[in-house]
Amino acid sequence: MSNEAISQRQETSKILVVDDEPRNVKILQIQLKARGYTVYTAGDGLEALEVVEKEMPDLILLDINMPRMDGFEVVERIRADEATEFIPVVMITALRDTRENRIKSIEVGADDFIEKPFDSVEVLARVRSLLRIKGYQDTLAEHNSRLEEELQMARSIQEILIPQNGVQELSGFRIASSCCPEMAVGGDFYDIWEIAPNRLGVFISDVMGHGVSAAFVTVFIKTILAEFQQQIKDNPGYLLEILNTRFNDLISSRLFMFATAFCGIIDVAKGVLICANAGHSFPLLYNSDEQMYAAIGDKHAGNGLGIWQESVYETMQYPFDRSSRLLLYTDGVYEAKNLQGEEFTAERLQKLACACAKQSAAHLIASISEAVDTFAGACPKEDDLTLIAIEVAE
Repeated sequence: MSNEAISQRQETSKILVVDDEPRNVKILQIQLKARGYTVYTAGDGLEALEVVEKEMPDLILLDINMPRMDGFEVVERIRADEATEFIPVVMITALRDTRENRIKSIEVGADDFIEKPFDSVEVLARVRSLLRIKGYQDTLAEHNSRLEEELQMARSIQEILIPQNGVQELSGFRIASSCCPEMAVGGDFYDIWEIAPNRLGVFISDVMGHGVSAAFVTVFIKTILAEFQQQIKDNPGYLLEILNTRFNDLISSRLFMFATAFCGIIDVAKGVLICANAGHSFPLLYNSDEQMYAAIGDKHAGNGLGIWQESVYETMQYPFDRSSRLLLYTDGVYEAKNLQGEEFTAERLQKLACACAKQSAAHLIASISEAVDTFAGACPKEDDLTLIAIEVAE
């Protein structure tokens, strides 16, 4: 909103004058109405709160000493209410008011002071100044509200693209997943699709950064994946090469962004996991003979998508029988930090997975999620977190 628009808004502002002395109220009312403001009045604190709730004024001129409820408590009530906490409040003070009263006014949340007897020039200057600030705050709140609506719409779209959190069964497999973006939307993306009975395709990626820009790139990835996922046959590396080419042509050449990705095909009939890695966090594969999870692809991980046009992605094979289980994740899981700045670490994640080796896919995801939350405590997340566990359905 322009300064001119804010000035026009000021001229139509609503001001509440609160004082138990009718003469003071009348003086302020005349001065403010003469400048085009809409003026409401109240004779004490309780009446003032009723007017605030009903009319939602843009500014309040508030006496300190009043019957039934003094000005201090009125300000405390206003600041405690989310709907009114940012209304500017100017305390009306008398020459006899003590320094302690002024300090207390600031402590409870008053924005400014005017003294009796009123200097009309000073009163109007302070009113204009605070209403200008209120106009900027209102404009910012409106922009934030629109942005929040857009983010929620983007979140709804991304939820359509990504399988829902929880447990699902597909093509003879049971898949448990949890995807938690750091913001309303994020750069983590995954997809799971049926190729044939007992043959499952799986893809997970992590776009650099998080938030809206990363979320837009996940739409790009989803589009390419949808076009080619049924054509990769037994060569997931082919899909990663296509993605890398498109990434370099359309994303990295214009924006400094890249992504990691892992693509795999699980074929129970053949007892094999066929996969390729583009710089992604190494999946953990459960081996029933050794009864432990081990990282796979650590010696064959290619470059991330968009880093180098000529990247080649090697397709690998690992045994996968009916007792096997695959754990996929993004780096936001093991890079989660606690209040001391320590990371959860990939080693801790692998040890935890091994400790939960006998748990189902759903319990494994729940155990890891709980462990990461407990480790991080009150420390805010800095990245998106995604976990996927895949097992053969009984």
